[in-house]
Amino acid sequence: MIALLLAAAATQFDPVEFFRGRTQGIGTLKPVLQKPKIIRVDSLGTEQKNGALLLTQTIHEPGKAPRTRTWRMRRDGPDLYSGTLSDAKGPVRVTVEPGAIRIRYRDKDNLDFDQRLTPAGPRQVSNRMTIKRFGIRVATYDEIIRKLD
Repeated sequence: MIALLLAAAATQFDPVEFFRGRTQGIGTLKPVLQKPKIIRVDSLGTEQKNGALLLTQTIHEPGKAPRTRTWRMRRDGPDLYSGTLSDAKGPVRVTVEPGAIRIRYRDKDNLDFDQRLTPAGPRQVSNRMTIKRFGIRVATYDEIIRKLD
């Protein structure tokens, strides 16, 4: 049992490695008091010379024109990444947790995003997100992201 725990700790989820290349996420956005929406996110990640990840995402949401956003993420320590997001109002906090990473940020509309990315297979990740305004949950988002390259 201890050997399994040590092996799991040694294989921490690395978002820079996972998002390098093409990925696609399909998920369900469930706003409070509204019908759920299926959202597709097509991403292309490239590793920069300094080891940071540049991730360009195209978001396809029903009834809206596709939109693009850009992430930048860099490992700053064994359990910490720093990052930026074009949709965010300030820095993105990325911390490593056992078997997952946690991403937190506030967007330009003052919504607070809190998400956990957890490996869900050899080439896929589960993304579970809670969205709050003034501390009150206004939506959730559940997505499976698949590595295409």
